[in-house]
Amino acid sequence: MGTKRNGKRDVVEGFRVLTLQYNLNELPLEQRERLVKLFREYRAVTTLYFWSKKLGLEESAKQALERAEELPSYRRKALDEGSPLYAFSEVEKMARPRKHVLKLPLTDALHPNNGAHIDEEKSKLMVHLGDRKCLGLPLPERALCWLKKKEDEVKPLKVSKTVRIQWREDKNPEALKVQIILKVKRPRPPRPDPKKSVLCFVDINSAYGVAVVIASFDGERVCVHETLKLRPPNRGRRLKEAARQQRAAAHGSKPNVNYALARLTTKFDSEGWKKKAIAEIFKRALKYAKGKSIWMIFDIPDLRKLRNSYLQKTLSVRKIAENLANWYGVYITFRCYSLRRCPICGREMEELKTTRTRIVRCECGFYEDRDYIPFHHWLK
Repeated sequence: MGTKRNGKRDVVEGFRVLTLQYNLNELPLEQRERLVKLFREYRAVTTLYFWSKKLGLEESAKQALERAEELPSYRRKALDEGSPLYAFSEVEKMARPRKHVLKLPLTDALHPNNGAHIDEEKSKLMVHLGDRKCLGLPLPERALCWLKKKEDEVKPLKVSKTVRIQWREDKNPEALKVQIILKVKRPRPPRPDPKKSVLCFVDINSAYGVAVVIASFDGERVCVHETLKLRPPNRGRRLKEAARQQRAAAHGSKPNVNYALARLTTKFDSEGWKKKAIAEIFKRALKYAKGKSIWMIFDIPDLRKLRNSYLQKTLSVRKIAENLANWYGVYITFRCYSLRRCPICGREMEELKTTRTRIVRCECGFYEDRDYIPFHHWLK
């Protein structure tokens, strides 16, 4: 995400998100009722403001701001155009929602004087509800360690923290979803010298997963540090495993555990796997960099060629990669290279299919794994 400053996009912003979920019914009754009341008051005001902005009704927008005075001061920042928490900066470009009342989350900066803060001594997220009432949500030790680790990754840059609290009474009224968002701003990284940088090439294709090459120039030749392939979990195998767990539960073998595992196995979502895979690639590239700059290129198929096709789901990888590059300060580019043309002579190569790999061979004598051919084109 780029940020305009003095008319130039010279700053980038990266973010990381920690998601937690709580059971609303486990909260004290008084705090639960106050939280639900705050959500309904907040949604009435923000929905009126959203539609006023969307339809260009300035007088109605002013009425929404007047109604917002009834909310706690820290909750009004989402409607303040001068605040970094302003939630309607691109309302004209947003898709028109189907529902009139929007399920907008409570958003606030994590600070003791604002609407929420982290109490490390009690290991709790303290959420101010207004009327001098406060809600304490327990934070696991693992979550606190994750937050500290992410802040240490970008030192000495300062990390800003915000919290989003989402409650959807129409879908899952018992679930309270909390997201702690870490954001960091840094100057846009310049294009590095390829002979003095770690080169990381990533080929994306939903037919087989992700192929990665990490290399660098040692003065005379290109030294390949690591090649790896990351494949999504086999869906057919997962469904078979879920069926096995259900049969075990039906025969009385730990029914609660096996039924729970079967549900988790069936509800596998590839979006989480993609985020984990791309994060692993950045982690490995940073390990080999050791203070050097990194030039990372993602070979993602062109959007126009993939419209309404099976491969279209690979396009979300670009947003994930751009965000991580901004977070770590990595120079990243996107370009698509040929898989059939020889990088040495330019002839069309012959593909030799095997049980585990796809090898391509050219008349000039060049042969290589098909998934790594784009890396040779990039080097050339």
